[in-house]
Amino acid sequence: MEYVIHEERRLSFFEKYLTGWVILCIGVGIALGKLFPQVAVVLDQISIYQVSIPIAICLFFMMYPIMVKIDFAEVIKAGKTPKPVILTLFVNWCVKPFTMLAIAWLFLGVLFKG
Repeated sequence: MEYVIHEERRLSFFEKYLTGWVILCIGVGIALGKLFPQVAVVLDQISIYQVSIPIAICLFFMMYPIMVKIDFAEVIKAGKTPKPVILTLFVNWCVKPFTMLAIAWLFLGVLFKG
């Protein structure tokens, strides 16, 4: 007879008290807004085409790990071998935008023109 051992996954301290962390962050945000109202004015001025850059950056960092299910221990390991990281950044930021531009031009400027 074989016995299968299942590992029980425990919640981390952060995950276990997530509701408390959210409430704490809301409270800190309200307190900072009351104590330093000029910070909100400065942050509001940092925008491009009426898109708040600080909010866009925060939303990115809030949603991206959830979408890709990042294991942050692996991120630290990746930092120790920079060649693949640099190659990925180069392709994503230097090659792909021009590829997308070429594909958009092909479809919108040539195939489906007028």
